[in-house]
Parts: sequence; structure tokens; C-alpha cells
Amino acid sequence: MESLKNLQKEIYRCIHCKACRFAYSGEPDRQGIGEYQGRLYEGTLTGCPSGKEYGWEAYWNAGKVWIARAILEGNLRFSDEMADMLFKCPTCGNCEAQCENKISTVDVIEALRAAYIESGAPALAKHAGIRDSVNDPTMWNPYKEKQSDRTAWCDGKRKNLKNADVAFFVGCTASYRQKGIAKATQEILDKLGVNYTVITDEACCGSPLIRTGQVPIAKKVIEKNMKLFKPFKQVLFCCAGCYRTFRVDYPKVTGSKLPFEVKHTMEFASDLITEGKLKISKPFNMKVTWHDPCHLGRHVGKQIEKDILAGSNNWLSDQRKADQAKQEWYEKPRRVLKAIPNLQFVEMYRIKEDAWCCGSGGGVKSQYPELAIETAKERITEAQATGAQAIVTSCPFCYLNLSDGVKQMGSNMQVLELLEVLNKVI
Repeated sequence: MESLKNLQKEIYRCIHCKACRFAYSGEPDRQGIGEYQGRLYEGTLTGCPSGKEYGWEAYWNAGKVWIARAILEGNLRFSDEMADMLFKCPTCGNCEAQCENKISTVDVIEALRAAYIESGAPALAKHAGIRDSVNDPTMWNPYKEKQSDRTAWCDGKRKNLKNADVAFFVGCTASYRQKGIAKATQEILDKLGVNYTVITDEACCGSPLIRTGQVPIAKKVIEKNMKLFKPFKQVLFCCAGCYRTFRVDYPKVTGSKLPFEVKHTMEFASDLITEGKLKISKPFNMKVTWHDPCHLGRHVGKQIEKDILAGSNNWLSDQRKADQAKQEWYEKPRRVLKAIPNLQFVEMYRIKEDAWCCGSGGGVKSQYPELAIETAKERITEAQATGAQAIVTSCPFCYLNLSDGVKQMGSNMQVLELLEVLNKVI
């Protein structure tokens, strides 16, 4: 309950205005791409996947914040029946992006989940499986795979180098399930001449545990990873979730700043393009749209804003700085796409801070796959409305869930990983 108590001031700032339900709640007249297959992509739209799917108040963020308030006041106790209300949420953070009171709603929801587990309530079946697998020193990952196989995909000459300045944190999904993303990242770093290494003892970043309220085991893997990566100047990521967890969660859990710089490979490439150090000459003949992963986009964008406003004496001027910094962050992947010859780039209606979630985060993909797929279908339909041939993203979970959604819909839409595309053109 301690983490929930620490957020009490945040929780009591909620006035239940319900602006958190919507995307573009401050821009109701914003011109969109219109109606497509019976769905309107214009004006003020629903921004909450769980609220849209289930409708009842407890599935919206405002309901969850008031549940947290009732728990703190002793007017409500945790129960098994409450599990669906707390965990049928991908913690996408659109509610936080829309909140005029700047309530850290994702933190509140995750603290509420942690308090639920601390109360003695059992973890949901799939989430318990993730916990047990990550907590097993022969695995250290949520997929029940052998730790010894974690870097089997990797060129041996890059493993555990002592003189490298940069460490490539691969993540569980790219290591065991979507190895093409890991290999593409390795090849990109090789082409760019980066002095990097891959650490074979790397453990799960802890993200699936934090998102599902299982904090004690998350702290265990965080401690392990901090010891492993502390010697390096920079840590690079191909996984949006791992990057978000290191950048946003590790300082909160450890209580101190990271001793190394962290960058996503997308960010790394975008900065090189801006500096004129990376010029792409190979063409990519396709019309594509970009899906902003919640972990890579909105979550990091909100953290940028919080960091700027944390020491502010003038929110009016510093909010402008924060907004500019966030826009610069959201432009980074778009800068990469626009730098590729012959690639035609079009935007969906809900983008950047207002982007619709793919549906796979927050433990939803494992425990509630039907919600994950329905959320993905909404995003795919929005992408189809642009006339794009492919959705490009840079998150293994977004890539997986959008791909699953495309299959279930029987759509011709392709789902591409930005790093794999980038590897083909440099």
C-alpha cells in the first residue's frame, strides 16, 4: 500500500471530469480523415481501450482513480472480483495525456495493482506464470526459455566485451520470439561502426512485473541488471518496453539517476540523421504510416514533460518548453521514415501523445488476449483509412499484436518493424 499512499495527493486531484476518456478532448474541431468502414476518425474520439470495450465506469481511468481513493479511505477492500477492473487495462497512458490536472494516472493504476497483490490477492494466472518464470535463475524471462539460449542468435564476437563503450540490451521478446529485430539491430550497429557488446547474463528488464503489480520480483531483476550494465557509458535498446522501464522506472525503484545514458536504437539513428552523420541512399518503395508505441512515445513524452516541470518556477513558460521537447521526441521516428528515399509517409488521425494503443501492454496480451486483439483491430482500421500499405512501429509487442490483429481481420495491411526497415536501407 505504500506506493499507493505516496500517490494520495495525485489521487485526490482527480475531479472526475472524465476528460481522460477521450483523444483530442481539447481539439474537438480538429480535422481528421473522416469516416471509414463505419468508423469516424475526426473530432473527439474515445481514447481508452478498456473503457471503449467494456463501458462500465470501473474500466475507465476515472473509475480506477476513485477505486484507489476508496481503498485509501478504507471504504473498499480488495477482492478477487475486482481483478478484471484493475487488470483489463493496457496502461497505455492516454488518460494521463488528456488529464488537465496532470495526474500520473499510469503510476496510480500500477500502484493500485501492486497494492492488490500486496493485500494477498492472487496474481492472475498468466501473470503468475510470468512472475515464476522471471524469478527462476535458469530462465530470467517470461517465456520459460533457458537463460543459456538468450543470446544464441548473436554473433559470438560481440558477447561480453570488456572494452565496449555501449551495451545493447536486447530484451526477452527480441531474444526469444522476434529474433529478427535483435539481428537487425546488431547489423545496424555494425554498419554504423558502434563499439558495442551484448551481455549474455542480461535478465528481463522487469516491465511485465511492474505493469502487473508484482514489484518485489521486478526489484530483483532491476538490481541484477544495474550491476551488469553499470560499467557502460551507454545502453541501447530495440524494445520500447525495456527502454521505457530503464528510463522511467529504474530511477524510481532505485531512488537514483542512472549511471549510464539510455537510448532506443530508433532515437540513436534519428539523432545521427539530424547531425548529418547518417544519410540513407537506398529506396523503400511503399506508402506507410507510423504507429507510436505507448512505451516509446507517450510514456517517455510524459516523462520528458515531468522532468522539465519538476523544478519549474514558472509553469506557463516551462510548459511551452515541455511541449516543444515532447514534439521533438515524437518527431524522431518520423524523421527516420522521411529520410528514406521513395518512402511515402502518411499519418493516422490519432498520433503522438493522442495515439490509440495497440492493445498489448499492461499484461493484457497474456491474460486478456481478446481485449488485446479488439484494440489492435481499431488501430489497424485507422491505419487502413489513410491508404497506407503498411504500419511501421518500433516495439516487439506492438509488432506482435498488430500482426495478430491483421491475421484475424484478413487484412492486406503489412506490419513492419522500423529497425528491420532501416537495416535494409543503410
